[in-house]
Amino acid sequence: MSVYQLKIGDIECAVLQEGAAFMDRDSVIARYPNAEPAEVEAALGEGEPSGSLNLLVVKSGSARILADVGFGEAGPPGMGGTLRGLESLGLSPADIDIVYLTHFHGDHIAGFFNPDGSAVYANALYVTTQAEWDEWMGRWAASDAEADKQNLARFNALRDRFSFVGDGDEVAPGVTVVSLEGHTLGHSGLLVESGGDRLLHVVDLLHQPFQFEHIDWHFGFDSDGALAAETRKRTLQHCVDEAVLTLFYHMDFPGLGRVEKDGEFFVWKPIS
Repeated sequence: MSVYQLKIGDIECAVLQEGAAFMDRDSVIARYPNAEPAEVEAALGEGEPSGSLNLLVVKSGSARILADVGFGEAGPPGMGGTLRGLESLGLSPADIDIVYLTHFHGDHIAGFFNPDGSAVYANALYVTTQAEWDEWMGRWAASDAEADKQNLARFNALRDRFSFVGDGDEVAPGVTVVSLEGHTLGHSGLLVESGGDRLLHVVDLLHQPFQFEHIDWHFGFDSDGALAAETRKRTLQHCVDEAVLTLFYHMDFPGLGRVEKDGEFFVWKPIS
């Protein structure tokens, strides 16, 4: 379990590591469908794939916000660090006021429910984008998979506790929604801003460091790979232009750093 605490102006933040190294090299290489496997393998190099899951906790005023919930106890071995990280901060799931779901892929939502189907974050308001909700309710409704049927029933049972937001909407003072569509149709991040400081959480804008150079490579789980690539290029350029502290869900923990440019290529400079 790893926790990295920081302040953005007057807003307290922490990055919690849900877990790491849950994807092997062959799986990573196979997940870029518009690139040749040999190209991906060369770009990956000799190192291990980036496999961290970095979740953001924000305390804005009296509101405690958790962006995504990780795998929880439902994931591969070594997951579940979010709950342990909260405990190390003196928090329990009952203390979370807002759960913001950036998108509905399993490594972001599996920890939403207890095994009995009850909500882990029982006291929270649940927030996501309308496009994200619509995409996954439709996908799950059209699926015969038991896990999809279960997700459909469980989330629909909590429909009245969801609030839907869009680009630029405020979730809490100093915390606003940033549209990052493409990876999923409603994929979004959060901008935390206070006292002249800013943190931009771009979530699954990319998944491996080599995508900073190969921004046109689609990811196998993208709902719209071409749109995801356009969003990636635009957002990375914004990070460069604004020199904003940036958080990625899947970069090595804590996933914080700055995006720079080296000629025509984007470069990731993680915090030391």
